[in-house]
Amino acid sequence: MTKKKSVFFRFLLFLAGAGIIILAFFLTRGEREFTGIEAFVWSSIGLMYLVFFLPFFFSAISIEKFSGKIPVLSMVWLGILLYLAASVIVIALLSFVQLISLNAAIIIQSILLFLFLVDVYFAYFASSHIGRVAAEEAGKQQYLNHIKSRSQVLSLSINKLPAEFENVQKIIKQTLDDIKFIYPVSGGAGNGLETRIIKSLLVISELCGNISSGAYPASLAPEAENLRVLVKERKMLRN
Repeated sequence: MTKKKSVFFRFLLFLAGAGIIILAFFLTRGEREFTGIEAFVWSSIGLMYLVFFLPFFFSAISIEKFSGKIPVLSMVWLGILLYLAASVIVIALLSFVQLISLNAAIIIQSILLFLFLVDVYFAYFASSHIGRVAAEEAGKQQYLNHIKSRSQVLSLSINKLPAEFENVQKIIKQTLDDIKFIYPVSGGAGNGLETRIIKSLLVISELCGNISSGAYPASLAPEAENLRVLVKERKMLRN
């Protein structure tokens, strides 16, 4: 079943249940006028039904946008069960035991609904916000993780350079040490420098490979200096 069909089927179920409640309401009412207590009871039943059916729509629409599906559903269903149980108790105390007044029942029911909405907020929207923050943090780390993995590979290559490349070797080693102290920045401020650093690391790795094959490229020293400058500029960027 596709997502659209699933939502449509759930909507049909919702209408069917609502129709049953409306039918029961009119059959029970008949030709007489309801009392204030009876109106409160039926209003509470309608709210209870809406609360019960809420996750059937949110689980299909909102929850797919972020991770943590099971904890969110558990939190919402716990709130639903508590709300339904408390509402039934309020109705019983008002209609059967008559231990509370109608005004007190309305106030209690309003408080219960408010607490349930708070539960829904923290379950769906707060969790969704956490998911977006986590995604943003992962995006900020994207290039940095690549840089640090490439620098680890390069550190193995420069250790194999001949003695005549000692000065260049020192520059690259110091630069690779500086890379460890590059931190993520928000808003993609460092993306341009980070992509240039990755490109420079790839070029130096290729040049080191050529040296291992017997070639002596003169561009290694300028590229090592270029990498050092890029890393220095990137280190200066902080949140």
